[in-house]
Amino acid sequence: MSRKPQSTTERELYEPIKDYLTEAFEEKFGNCHLEITADGVFSALLKKVVRYDIIFSFLGRKASPDLTGFVHSRGSEVIVTYGPHTVDNFITVEIKPGKVTVQDICQAKMYGDLFSAKYAFLISPQPIPEEIRRLDKQLSVTGRYMSGWVVYVGEWVIHEGCTIIGNWLPASPL
Repeated sequence: MSRKPQSTTERELYEPIKDYLTEAFEEKFGNCHLEITADGVFSALLKKVVRYDIIFSFLGRKASPDLTGFVHSRGSEVIVTYGPHTVDNFITVEIKPGKVTVQDICQAKMYGDLFSAKYAFLISPQPIPEEIRRLDKQLSVTGRYMSGWVVYVGEWVIHEGCTIIGNWLPASPL
């Protein structure tokens, strides 16, 4: 199994991970809107469907999820017409090029909670450290207290020419 080289920058991972997740969510739910928001720029559509637009006052270039979006089984034309109450499954993604830390998990949890995201991800091309797995078993560090959902920590892997996200903690959502 080959991995992305460690010299890969975070920004280089945004587009391929966005494409992979979009395809996986579309396959599972039928519709997905996911955009790169690392620089604090959110599309008009995303701003329209977020229930509490006050969160944009706290987000910006230095503090925004790398990817943000939502899944919706009825199609985006319904969302444009009816607004936030039609979207239940928000997605936030934090991408780290190095080894995952507890601070990274806390950051991913924060974004997930701000957006009330059912799917909050932390993805890295590095294997999930054993210490993080053990800590999660004992203290459930991936658990999110505001919603009761979790942060899904995944490893971005290239295997036989295909890109996948595997080696999930606590389990695969896809």
